[in-house]
Amino acid sequence: MSTTDNNQNNQQPPRPWYKEPWVWGIIAGPAIVVVAGFITLGYALSVKDSLVTDDYYKEGKNIILEVERDKSAAQHHLSAQVYIQPNLDGAMVILDGEYDNTRKLTLTFFHNLQENDLTVELLPPENNGKQYTVKFPKPLADGKNWTVRLEDDAGQWRLEKRWNTEKEKNAFQLTPKYQEDKA
Repeated sequence: MSTTDNNQNNQQPPRPWYKEPWVWGIIAGPAIVVVAGFITLGYALSVKDSLVTDDYYKEGKNIILEVERDKSAAQHHLSAQVYIQPNLDGAMVILDGEYDNTRKLTLTFFHNLQENDLTVELLPPENNGKQYTVKFPKPLADGKNWTVRLEDDAGQWRLEKRWNTEKEKNAFQLTPKYQEDKA
């Protein structure tokens, strides 16, 4: 017998592909990516994206209406001085300008955390005065920066400000956010 005959007799048949470890190493990479893709898709479908709106046209119209309310406040020379009680459970608002003091007003405090937001209704002052007082249902939460908005119940005007509690403590001025363009 020759040496080539001897080598052919000792040679084992090739293993099937699924028994080769390098094949599974090659398949594992794409398989992991596919599984991760499905996990990411499931998460994306389960979480509501509050920054995206379905109706851009309607949102654009709302922004224009908000600017119009600010301009209306400027045209009526509206401004308000807001005094917060030291224990943060009430406020006094003195409103100046041309407005209907028989209407209710809404005072809203927007916090960084939505659950700390607070909206209160200011009833018309007695004797046609300009001073509104209100007791909050709960004290304002701790926070350095608040957005404070005062508006009439008819939605005709609004005053808004970013209130920094460290700089302005318990008193601040609300003015129209946008002034009327001067031509």
